[in-house]
Amino acid sequence: GINAEYGVSETESIEETAAGKRLRLAKQYLNKLENQEARDENDAAANREIIAHRLQQDVLAERGRLEERISKRLCILDTSRSQLRRGHRLSPTCVTLTDTHIYSASKDGAITKWSLVEGGGRKVCTVRHPSGKAVFAVAASTDNTLLASGGEDKKVVVWDAVTMTTLKTFHKHRDVITCLVFRTNSHLLFSGARDRTINLWNCDEMVYIESLYGHQDHVTSLDSFLQERVVSVGGRDRSLRLWKVAEESQLVFNGHKNTVIDCVSMLNEEHFVTGSQDNVVAVWHLKKKKPVASHRNAHGPGSWVCSIAAFRNTECFVSGGSSGGFIKVWACAENYLSLSCLREIPMVGTVNSLAVNRGLIVAGVGQEHKWGRWWSDKKARNRIVLIPICVEDEVDR
Repeated sequence: GINAEYGVSETESIEETAAGKRLRLAKQYLNKLENQEARDENDAAANREIIAHRLQQDVLAERGRLEERISKRLCILDTSRSQLRRGHRLSPTCVTLTDTHIYSASKDGAITKWSLVEGGGRKVCTVRHPSGKAVFAVAASTDNTLLASGGEDKKVVVWDAVTMTTLKTFHKHRDVITCLVFRTNSHLLFSGARDRTINLWNCDEMVYIESLYGHQDHVTSLDSFLQERVVSVGGRDRSLRLWKVAEESQLVFNGHKNTVIDCVSMLNEEHFVTGSQDNVVAVWHLKKKKPVASHRNAHGPGSWVCSIAAFRNTECFVSGGSSGGFIKVWACAENYLSLSCLREIPMVGTVNSLAVNRGLIVAGVGQEHKWGRWWSDKKARNRIVLIPICVEDEVDR
């Protein structure tokens, strides 16, 4: 038949319709391919941006210059869930924390290992420091294979952290050992003492390396992070010193008059926080000789800051008072020029030592201060306190 409207036969109309359909489907297929290719290109570009960002973050983290802001996401879980662990007869003096274990020591010469893997703070074992005298410092290597302890007997003892047996005893310091720290991801150990020196030990070869001189008073606290450096405070000499081991040099920072700096911790490779006996917490920068920020009366009248621990590569840290009744969580402003208190966690007793990671605050709390018996709070108990925390987006993931 003839289609009068178009002047073509019905057969030709059907053939043209089928051809048009094939053409339409072909165009749709090509458009689909083009859209898919565009999406793939967008996804690839997005993936490249994500990978580049992660690589940049990794590089900054490796250099100790990563600054992750967590103050608005840091949550202290219900403090009623805090766990009290009894493992020491006398006041705990020091704690250290790894991904899997806690190690604590006290004036009774006991060193206790706690497991975070099984039971969330279950006691694994307790050993005695070889001399039986008070232990004032413990440090664990990042890989959780080595533990170091030191104290009243002036000896640095290196332990196998798995079996808790002694591997080596170092005799070099001439007075009480006050602080120990391992460089992160390394077996390089730093020890500080009342003899005003800092000694370096290679715990792979179990040998003494060298001594660092400069402090004019007791070395009261040490900290080290990723680079071959250690930061120290010298008590009554009012100084904070950053020792660049490889360069064989040091930077000297000066505290305010009439202060005794008791403790130090590194936020990152450029920023440090300290606590002092005049009840001040302070923030320091690598390129500034004086604190860039400080907060007076940090733990209430009659108290002083005797312990401090920083969340690595963030703006947050915690401090403990001698008798202020709280562990406080602090945050630095984005420019590090001011401090604010985020949270106060009630605590009875003297907070002699603190250690933190992204899931836990660990405190060594006792009736007495670690360095003396100027008072004894009978309401307090000699305990290791575990306070669960979280960073919100990490929980979501």
